Amino acid sequence: MYFINPFKGLRPTVENAEKVAITSTDHLSEDKLSDFKKNNPWSYLNVFGAENKSKSKEQFELMKKNSILKKDENSCFYIYKISDQNHEQIGVIGTAKLSAYDNLHIRGHEEIFLERSQKRLKQMDNLNAQIGPIYTIYPDNAELDELLKKEVISKPAYSFDALDKCKHEVWVVDNKEKVQKISDLFNTINRIYIADGHHRMEALSKLSEFKKHSNHNHTGDELYNYFMVAIFSQSQARLLDYNRLIKDLYGYSEEDFIEKIKNKFHVEKQNSQFKPKKPQSFGMYLKKQWYSLELKEAPENIFHIINLDINLLHHYLLEPTLGIGDPRYDDRINFIAGFHGLKGIENKVDSSAAEVGFALFPTQVENIISFADKKLNMPPKSTWFDPKPLDGLIAYDFE
Repeated sequence: MYFINPFKGLRPTVENAEKVAITSTDHLSEDKLSDFKKNNPWSYLNVFGAENKSKSKEQFELMKKNSILKKDENSCFYIYKISDQNHEQIGVIGTAKLSAYDNLHIRGHEEIFLERSQKRLKQMDNLNAQIGPIYTIYPDNAELDELLKKEVISKPAYSFDALDKCKHEVWVVDNKEKVQKISDLFNTINRIYIADGHHRMEALSKLSEFKKHSNHNHTGDELYNYFMVAIFSQSQARLLDYNRLIKDLYGYSEEDFIEKIKNKFHVEKQNSQFKPKKPQSFGMYLKKQWYSLELKEAPENIFHIINLDINLLHHYLLEPTLGIGDPRYDDRINFIAGFHGLKGIENKVDSSAAEVGFALFPTQVENIISFADKKLNMPPKSTWFDPKPLDGLIAYDFE
């Protein structure tokens, strides 16, 4: 068995693909979400948004029964290209054995919210399927990148613009020689890193253990011993900032708060939006005014982890001044992905959904690999990879 393997994907017919597959709901307003569900009855949004798990399972089975979803007859790799006006990335969807995650051939870097992981577990257990891939990155490999570029010259099986404003294209690779070549190349890489999907990954690991202990005839070859991954080269993956919103000033007036943070930061008013251009620099939006913040002194070398901008902001400002505790459990902190832009922070603060917003410099891919290799975890919501593969364009059925 190889590190990365082909599989029989469960996927929509060409005419239904655009209606079935779903982008991250972070990209959608409540109105868009509602309209898409209403206008596309076969969308996976109607599976995940069903009133209970019985209705969810029923909807999923109806999609298969009505041939909205069909399972490939042969094991395939799926080459996946995502592009917009400024960016393009080409990767592969396949399966990996869960033991590769347990043995650290597949490495994560981020702490998780337990409640969210449990929700994912219940969804996958109910459907007996993994609807969206774990988004991973691999160290650049020129031979593999060249092979993928040659494959995408031909006509794709799917090609459409999704609600994330990106074009999503898929090529189905079922030629045995090509499948073998892709498997062989991934065997030379031997290590990949989770970019997005830590909650899903943890849920899959637990679900596999549960199924293993429930199956008295377990062999290790059952489909639940594997999981679906989308794998892109690290140089193609795009990381955006992941910004912070705080609900209140912890009892401080605006003036007292600014004076307080001047103990640790150089604080300067800006005439326009301030987007950090380097590490250890932050933007702050408060009362319709942007400020730049820079640490006055080099950060204390408490732990390797402290030198992440997310940790520096928390250690020197959010925790001591605003009283923010563990971001996994503190309901006074919220998060907003960088694709919303600085305007997204302004909208939240101006509408009183938050009192103050902070813009951060994006975490770098090198940070992620360094942390994962050292078996360290970043705080939750440290990274936002964008664009991402759609959920439901290729699904992995455990049956």
